Amino acid sequence: MTTPNPKAQADALVARGRKLLERGDLPAATDLLNQAVKLYWAAGEQYAAAAQIGNYGWALRRKGRPDLARPYLEQAAGIFEQLGLKDFAERHRFAAEDAHAGITPELLADLPPAIRGAIERGDVAGLQFALDAMPVAERALVVERLVAAGVISTGGGDESTAEAVRQFEPLLQGIARVARDDQAERAEIEATLGDLERKGWRLRRSVEKIWAGERRPGPLTQNLDELDQALVARILELIAGEGV
Repeated sequence: MTTPNPKAQADALVARGRKLLERGDLPAATDLLNQAVKLYWAAGEQYAAAAQIGNYGWALRRKGRPDLARPYLEQAAGIFEQLGLKDFAERHRFAAEDAHAGITPELLADLPPAIRGAIERGDVAGLQFALDAMPVAERALVVERLVAAGVISTGGGDESTAEAVRQFEPLLQGIARVARDDQAERAEIEATLGDLERKGWRLRRSVEKIWAGERRPGPLTQNLDELDQALVARILELIAGEGV
């Protein structure tokens, strides 16, 4: 009989908990999250644990319970910090420290007119259109404030993975340079990979295989989680000269 994969079990518990939370059954949803987090830790999936703890905090904020959300956001921030994902950590910590629940009159008054109007109308499409029309730097600041207020979510899945890959881009480019026989950074990169492995990442062995000449995604991503697979895929893109 095949033993269930701990991460798959945890993912299933999170999915069940999300439905319970939507129905307002916080005690049962919280219990399932706690069970899932234990399984993530047992499987060495620290990133998944942090992401789901943080997602629970964001969900509680959107339900108007920043008081309950705070410890989950703080816990997620701490784990992201340990994993070296400083942007993730800062976003969650900022939301945890924000004393206001949801949209306040002060926040509304300080938002650009198009954004404010869309929020007041409850116009989701209009809000996205107004955000897309803003300059990149200004848009990032507004999005950060709306996320902290629980109006929008940075999301999970593909979006969070893509953002994490962007944060690791300098390291991934260095790995690709070593694979192309530029050995200047190899010692420093090896030390960084060792540190990441102690924090729960599983990238080191795949990188060693890449440096030894392996280029097939299958052998390089076997038994890796979604994020580590995305990091390996990006390294292969860089080696091939794609997306540079």
